[in-house]
Amino acid sequence: MAENVKKTKLNLGCGLKKIIGWVNVDAYESCVPDLVCDLNKFPYPWDDNSIDEIYMSHILEHIPDWWSSFTECARILKPGGILEIRVPDESSSTALTYRDHHHVFGQNSFHGIKGAQHGTSAWAIDNKDSVPLEPVSYNQVPYEKYTWMITWCPWLLKFCASHMRNFIHEQVFIFKKI
Repeated sequence: MAENVKKTKLNLGCGLKKIIGWVNVDAYESCVPDLVCDLNKFPYPWDDNSIDEIYMSHILEHIPDWWSSFTECARILKPGGILEIRVPDESSSTALTYRDHHHVFGQNSFHGIKGAQHGTSAWAIDNKDSVPLEPVSYNQVPYEKYTWMITWCPWLLKFCASHMRNFIHEQVFIFKKI
């Protein structure tokens, strides 16, 4: 029976990249989203624990108060729900060179969730486990012209990504609501 229940999935900040079967949400009517919604205004128009999955591709870096957006996603996700966030890699020249990008993200950006590295600052300690999300996976996606390195020489890609710029296009963070 549960298999026939339609899941509610949000593509937040969809832009021109719609996902069939999802609710495509954007602030700009010119994108022709299913729902026009400004993700800078809180709270979001969904009930607590009402959404099964949220996809945010290259949108979080555009939101000045990204942490409030992140916690809103946690609020509206059902327990066990998935949040996938894609942002420019911190080593990519696209991370801050666009004038509408406000933030750069890395693995240390998510203090406050279960399993995140919390550091030693008072802020980090006080906010430990304050957001009911836990990391499921993290991945760095290389620019297409370097994908051959994944198969042929993965250590070289890892070395280049760690010591040089513009090898990694984006980071993919996947969280689950607990």
